[in-house]
Amino acid sequence: MKCYFAYGSNMWNEQMRKRCPQSRRIGVAVLSGYRWIITTRGYASVVESRGEQVEGVLFEISESDEQALDRFEGVASGNYQKHDLTVRQGNHDVIAMVYIDPITADGEPKEEYIHRINAGLADADLSDEYIARQVRRFIRG
Repeated sequence: MKCYFAYGSNMWNEQMRKRCPQSRRIGVAVLSGYRWIITTRGYASVVESRGEQVEGVLFEISESDEQALDRFEGVASGNYQKHDLTVRQGNHDVIAMVYIDPITADGEPKEEYIHRINAGLADADLSDEYIARQVRRFIRG
């Protein structure tokens, strides 16, 4: 089992249950030194940004869950790359797998993505301040 840090639509419990049936939600975690964006591809990513942080959900996933995520995230086609980064969960630093889009230019969310990211935000229990500051400038509805 390994840890996976979700910051986009994979924070949505229903989507994770379907994609990764063996996953276990650990709780809210923070990735420091990054900021949340929607790329020109139309989906969420994180980019390095000193002094900022990304809130998300930490999951424990199996090898088959990771393989499923790789397919959904388009790792083989280069849509996302996997990185092992340190996130803070409670009082502990944890090494977690994070999917990062190599595209770093800001864009607009794809219409079909808006519902899924909003569902993820509703399930995630992130801070209101973080959502207002980082996420709401991109996501409508």
